[in-house]
Amino acid sequence: MSSDDARQQLQSLCEQGQDALERTDYLRAELHLVEADRLATRLEDFDTLARLYMPLQEARRQRRQRCGEGIVQLDLIATSADDVPNIDQIVADNPNGQFLIAGWGTAAPAAQARRLWDERRQYAEALLAASLLTRDELAVVIVPFGDVNLPPIEVTSRLSFDALKSQVPHYCHVLRATELPRGQRRGTWQTYAEVMALWECLHQPFLKAADDGVEPLSKIEGYRRTIEVDYACELAHQKLSAVAHQIARERRNSPVQAPSGSSGRSS
Repeated sequence: MSSDDARQQLQSLCEQGQDALERTDYLRAELHLVEADRLATRLEDFDTLARLYMPLQEARRQRRQRCGEGIVQLDLIATSADDVPNIDQIVADNPNGQFLIAGWGTAAPAAQARRLWDERRQYAEALLAASLLTRDELAVVIVPFGDVNLPPIEVTSRLSFDALKSQVPHYCHVLRATELPRGQRRGTWQTYAEVMALWECLHQPFLKAADDGVEPLSKIEGYRRTIEVDYACELAHQKLSAVAHQIARERRNSPVQAPSGSSGRSS
């Protein structure tokens, strides 16, 4: 694809994303704008990147709110090696909602649920978690990514709950299973606040690391990493947009002009 063709495609993606956002088709808007993000990054079109992250933030904010209007269940927690969550059934029964799914020593079941909900384009989301037996009680470790290395249960079962917290990566959030609300509830502002607090615990270390960065391109990658952890982290979207705008301004003012970016409608 030529550079001109790529820029025309970028403009089209931004327009399609904005149109879907105006139609309140938030999942489709996100789909188009994520693809525009990839293309704008490849073209080093920081003007467009700065603009598209604001409608992308809005699409994802609305997506999370729609999830929060469904069923909320934060205790889908495996209690033994034989207690395997039936992910196909959970996904089929719950096309809309917010869930915490903890496999026995692994976050793989929650990752599978995420994939299925994404494939079906449904307003449902899952926190990635694993249940780990300690000497005292059952613990739930909420993780930012599905491939986080956790100590095996053969090890954790000899540890106290407090000792376990020092054995998992610092960016994980460790809870006693008994701290999580029980059963299904219809989403309310109270349940939404509960779930948001869990997301914030997860994304905060990554957001801080990005804030502490110095080099603009590294900061952008840090904010993208934060969004991988929590797709609806509004601050990460806003700050990424601001850094992209800074880069675009500096390039315009530099003696050697960078290629001009797409001016497609994206906000």
